[in-house]
Amino acid sequence: MAQMLTKIEAILKDKYQPALANQIGVEPSPFLEKIKKVDLRNNTIRCAAPIGIGGGFGFGAEGVGTPKAGAQRYAAFEVSAVDMYVDLQISNKTVALASGNASSMIDALDGEIKGSYAAAKWNLSRALFGDGSGVLTTVSAVSTANGRSTLTVADVKNVIEGLRIDLYDVDEDGAATLAEGGSGARILSIDRAQKTVTVEGTMRLGEDSGFITVQGSYNRELCGLGAIFTGESIYGLSKSANPWLMPITVDANHEITDLVLYRGVKQAKDYKGTNIDLIMMGDDAFLAYQDYMRTNNVVVTDKHQFVGGAVGYKVLVGSNEVVIVNERFVPANEAWGVDTSTFYLEATPWSFMEKDGGIFVPMPDTSIFRALLASYGNLMCTNPGGVVRFTNADEQ
Repeated sequence: MAQMLTKIEAILKDKYQPALANQIGVEPSPFLEKIKKVDLRNNTIRCAAPIGIGGGFGFGAEGVGTPKAGAQRYAAFEVSAVDMYVDLQISNKTVALASGNASSMIDALDGEIKGSYAAAKWNLSRALFGDGSGVLTTVSAVSTANGRSTLTVADVKNVIEGLRIDLYDVDEDGAATLAEGGSGARILSIDRAQKTVTVEGTMRLGEDSGFITVQGSYNRELCGLGAIFTGESIYGLSKSANPWLMPITVDANHEITDLVLYRGVKQAKDYKGTNIDLIMMGDDAFLAYQDYMRTNNVVVTDKHQFVGGAVGYKVLVGSNEVVIVNERFVPANEAWGVDTSTFYLEATPWSFMEKDGGIFVPMPDTSIFRALLASYGNLMCTNPGGVVRFTNADEQ
């Protein structure tokens, strides 16, 4: 059996790991596909972000002093690397039954590998648009029956069947603590019309409200676009104390037209020095824009096929060619525009954790072997104020 595991580990490292690492790096989102990837150098990711332009220029005249020096100003950004894992599991029984037949073992692993990759793809895609807190949605009530709990939530966009979640109580002072029975419960079903989530086990919510996160992930997720568009601070700096960090906001007033998009793209270029090349629309905003395109015969210069399967429209916004794509993790009635050249994901390559040369280890008190594919890193932007947020972009 040990020899069989060794053979399977070699196949996973040589055949599956490179493909999984490449897919996780591009497929979760069109945004992730378009931005740069760099190798992580330190646990704390730092960059020097330029503020405005140099101040040493000036007009003059003969006999008049030359301009004073005005070197380019920079802000020091920093963010900690976060831990990201893809879990693979296989039972001892499966190994025993497939002993001597590596192809049979690979067949057994294939479903597990695909399921684990789908979970990694979904969660990474979601986290790219989060604010780092890991909060999936708020919870207003919990009822229990027959060993299951049903949570009434504000939004079902960030939850999916099979996900393991934690439930937190939030008291009147805003402090969050893990709720009774609220650790690692698996989602069994979701009623998206009624906005309820049913999980295994018995959970109890305190007198006030609460929220849910992915298991163990509270305040441990990527510093995603949500932190740039909606957070009070970014990369260790307060937005109110540094107004240049504030994104541009354009109210579409429920009419998402090319003129509205042009207004935002032009402001970003004129005031913040960015060239918006990707606009990601929430579900309702994208439907409104498609309706506008059909009604007004908007010319699409081309369609852009992303590796992950999404299809975007290449359209001219002013003199800029911009890809417009539907992104389910953007708020439904909003559109977020970015200059992808200002973003990069600094992370270690995805690789299997090893112990004594092996990647499978037995899980305590079970007959299950577990392998972990891991990466460490975070998302960084050199000009967070140069993004554009279009609000009220849906139809009334």
